[in-house]
Amino acid sequence: MSIPKGFLKFSGIMLLLGGIMGFTGQLIHLGDVPESVQDIPEFLKGAVNIHVLLAYASTFILMGLPAIFLRQASSLKWWGWLSLPLLFIGLMLEIFHGPVQIIAYPIIFDFVHTAADLQHVSDLLNNMAIDRFPLQLAVFIPIIPGIFLGLLLLGISALRAKVFPKAPAIFLFVVFAIQILSFVVPVHIHLLEISFAYIHLIFVWFGALLTFEKANKSVSQNNNDVVMIKN
Repeated sequence: MSIPKGFLKFSGIMLLLGGIMGFTGQLIHLGDVPESVQDIPEFLKGAVNIHVLLAYASTFILMGLPAIFLRQASSLKWWGWLSLPLLFIGLMLEIFHGPVQIIAYPIIFDFVHTAADLQHVSDLLNNMAIDRFPLQLAVFIPIIPGIFLGLLLLGISALRAKVFPKAPAIFLFVVFAIQILSFVVPVHIHLLEISFAYIHLIFVWFGALLTFEKANKSVSQNNNDVVMIKN
């Protein structure tokens, strides 16, 4: 099987752009609701712009994601391929909350004029009305397991496949450990609070490897099956 160099390079660029955009968006991400009525205009401007950035970031990452697996095709075990649908589901569903901030927030907060209005809207947004619409959980619950399990399998399979350098896979495990710490550490530590941003750096690293890899190189060999990169 041959993989066109142009496809790998395009996918790598998508991962690079998506990862950088996602990392930036997560770093400047605002709270889910404004702190006061006076903060609403500035909050809306930031919320809309940031979530447009994050929506495109995840879209670009999803466009480039299959190339990470195709690049290792002959060396991946069946369980290594499970990382692709897990990451795809997690990242895709993570995009879904974006339209609320992009489209709905300007409409919703236009009706907020008092502190009582803001508190009521904030309670609705924070609670997501799960008691009345439990199917909302079908969108939110798979996000964290999908991304976490997908990353874990990607790191293990990348180390075993020995197609990419070890460094990005090791970095992936470091990021995974930071994610776990961010859930269990009770104190507020800024580096842990922005831990989701680090996930995007994993895709930046893999994107750079795909973008700048030389052509005409054998990817892997398994049972006489060789995957080639061709111009």
